[in-house]
Amino acid sequence: MAGRRRRNTGARACQSARCHPGRQGNHHTGIVLKLSFLSIQRGTLLVALSFLLVCAATVRSLASPQATDAQDAFNQALGLLQAGKTADALTTIDNAIAAGARDPSLYNLKGLAAGELGHAQEAEESFRTVIRLQPNAAMGYNNLGVLLAKLGRNREAATAFHEAHTREPQNFNALLGLGTSLAALQKYDEAAGYLQKAWNLHPGDFQCGYEWAHTLLEAKQLSAAKKVLDQLGAPQEPDSAVKYYSLSGVVAERMNEFASATKYYGQAYTLDSGSYDIYLALVRATLSMDPEPGKTTLPAPPEGLSPSQNLALGLLFASRDIFDKAIPRLQAVLQTDPSNEVAILNLALAEKSTGKSSDAIDRLHRALASHPSAVLYNTLGGMEEGSGHYVEAVQSYQRAVELDPTNEQYYFDLGLEYLIHFTFGPAAEVYRVGTQKFPTSSRQYLGLGFSHYAVREYRQAADAFTTALELDPDSPAVFRAWDSVLDSLSPNDWQEFLPRLDRLAAAHPQSAELTFCLGAALFRSEFAKGQKAALDRSQTLLEKSVRLRPDFPAAHLELGALYAAKKMNQKAVDEYLEVTRLDPKSAVPHYRLGQLYREMNKLDLATTELTRYQELARLHQEELKRNRSTIQQFIIPQTAKPDN
Repeated sequence: MAGRRRRNTGARACQSARCHPGRQGNHHTGIVLKLSFLSIQRGTLLVALSFLLVCAATVRSLASPQATDAQDAFNQALGLLQAGKTADALTTIDNAIAAGARDPSLYNLKGLAAGELGHAQEAEESFRTVIRLQPNAAMGYNNLGVLLAKLGRNREAATAFHEAHTREPQNFNALLGLGTSLAALQKYDEAAGYLQKAWNLHPGDFQCGYEWAHTLLEAKQLSAAKKVLDQLGAPQEPDSAVKYYSLSGVVAERMNEFASATKYYGQAYTLDSGSYDIYLALVRATLSMDPEPGKTTLPAPPEGLSPSQNLALGLLFASRDIFDKAIPRLQAVLQTDPSNEVAILNLALAEKSTGKSSDAIDRLHRALASHPSAVLYNTLGGMEEGSGHYVEAVQSYQRAVELDPTNEQYYFDLGLEYLIHFTFGPAAEVYRVGTQKFPTSSRQYLGLGFSHYAVREYRQAADAFTTALELDPDSPAVFRAWDSVLDSLSPNDWQEFLPRLDRLAAAHPQSAELTFCLGAALFRSEFAKGQKAALDRSQTLLEKSVRLRPDFPAAHLELGALYAAKKMNQKAVDEYLEVTRLDPKSAVPHYRLGQLYREMNKLDLATTELTRYQELARLHQEELKRNRSTIQQFIIPQTAKPDN
């Protein structure tokens, strides 16, 4: 049942109830820290206000009464805006404009105030008026770009910043805004170029350096991003420091420098201990760094986690077998969401893994009493099998099939349960239905083949195994299954399979295994003809097989038999000796060597080989007795493809 246990733990990778917990998935969690670009709005608006002070000086230099009125209105509105009285500032500006003021500084300040109040259309109109009044200045374009970026109109924002950059190529805010907007459009390489130019104008500027490093990260230029962060250094301001350490952690984690990532995430979490995303990243990096997961002490998680957050943490801990930390998280999920199937499943698996199988089985029974579920029944079947409750296991697997007859895994598990307890008739029926419902699943045909093989229906077994080979020609498990029937099928019966094997070998000319299959089947089919046997093609195929894969015991063994049939005794001896070297536990080559040495009148060598054969055969029989089923080793979920 080891294969079944490995499959079920794959459910831990699910992140929500929508994820099917019974299917194996990719367990790699990836970078889940939600880093956002530092807002360009704040920095650019502050610069814009500074720009407005320059404009105010221009207003003061004008002698006309209208200019004096505009200056007074500007100063009054600016003071109100800085005092947080944005609505009053906007009213003051509107009154001045209504009185005839046409100064770009007032319209720019109006755009800022309207934007602060959420009046996006009014703000946009104001900034466009600034552009009309001062078409050769960057200020209006920059602030329009900030507004458009805030509204998510990144393509238009990039256009506005590009216009600002065209008018003032050395304008820091134009370069910063253009780079950030292009990054939002996922044009990372182009964005990085503009951000580097901005950095060259203001080396050490945190916002610029952060945006540049983040863009390089997205462009997968990890070493370059790390270099920028090293130049930048952590700022003193706490919020910015959190962003710096978080981004540094992501870069280090992407570079597989987990110790550094753990350090950076730890520093970020110290400053912001309420951040779930940072904590999750810290846990992930710590577990990736630690050769013995669970030994490293972790800080307490943030308080008030949601069910989905507790679930993600629980699954992360469970995926690394840290069950003492996984269980409390999963229990917390069920306190607020008692019917969460993913939490129930993974909590039961965690309990089983900590030696509490009876608790896990009881938990699944309670859950199933109120909410029948195919995946829970299938998991319950595996636990009941492991606890020795075989009848109950069959019933649970059967119930899973009934609840979800479209799931290939459930048919496979039910058939396997019958097989490993030698109930071959029901197993054959399950897999017969399985091959009809899932005709592209090679392992359904493996199960069917072994169901026939167990009752000595070798032709039917060979047919099923050959179909599995056609579906999954690269699978080692499928080849081993096919090879298992090679000595059992009557030589005359191989004739009907030759066309199929010929097509397979032709389609995969570099496959040593498929070349062997055709060569071995052809050899046996021809050998049955006696004196009329034509063995040359078989010899060519088997010799090709060992050339393609020199460490191939089965091919050397078959080639030895062919040489012996052609009375090429020394070549046969060489092949059998190679098998004993490649597979020291195999008894068959020793038996054949013993027989061959007798024919060659080398009686001492024959006696030695036959004695060794008897020893290995005895050990093999003892091993078979220790294993409850020799079938199970061929049919495990990881080595044969389910239905796609």
